[in-house]
Order: sequence, then C-alpha cells, then structure tokens
Amino acid sequence: MIRFATISLGLVLSLGLIIPLAAANGDRRPHHRPPPQAFEACKGLQRGDACTVKLANHTLTGVCDAPPDAPLACRPDGPPPEAIAACDGAKQGDACTIKFDDQTINGTCEQGPDASKPLACRPDNLPPP
Repeated sequence: MIRFATISLGLVLSLGLIIPLAAANGDRRPHHRPPPQAFEACKGLQRGDACTVKLANHTLTGVCDAPPDAPLACRPDGPPPEAIAACDGAKQGDACTIKFDDQTINGTCEQGPDASKPLACRPDNLPPP
C-alpha cells in the first residue's frame, strides 16, 4: 500500500504540476500538493535552480518552483515516460493505462499547456489536494 501511495504521489508530482489543465482547456481541477521529497529537493535552493527527486524506483529531474507565498518544491521537467508512452497514437480524451513499475493506473490522455509536447496519461483517481 505504501509503495502504491509513493508511485501515485510520483505521478501526481509529475502530472499534477506539469499538466495544469486550467491553462490548457479551462478545466478547473485542483492542484495537488507535491510529496515531501519535492520540498526536500529544493531546501537551500532558489526558484529556477535544477533539482532531482527520487520516488520509488524513479528519479525525476526538474526545477525549483512554487506559487507566491508557498515553499519551493521540485517541479518535474515533464510527465514520466510511461505516461507519454501510454498515449502514443491516442487522441485528447482517450482512455489510457499507465504501467508504472508493478502498478496499472487508468487515466485519460490529456494535453498540457504546451501543444508542441505529446499527450500524457493523467491518472483518473488522483488523491485529494
């Protein structure tokens, strides 16, 4: 159960912060709080500094960032490769399945704010913010 939660948090960190759907299509889904590892990765760093976060068996690279009046957290450079691969050849809104380690997570193929980037599978059952 803890491993699934860690994997889910990794996807939230990767997808919840990388695909801000409000900017992409007007959908007002809430942002999810990054896992503690994302905050730890930016301790002593400044906004825009490079960072890395290890979640389960995955290491994500990114930059330290935060909304105003919030602590810095490591924001990944993009969705995990598994999320992009799950939508290869799909259209916006298609159902998808992410194979992430030994977990299978159902989701929907969605476009982030940068239309030049590929679709990525956003998990359907993200934990509450």
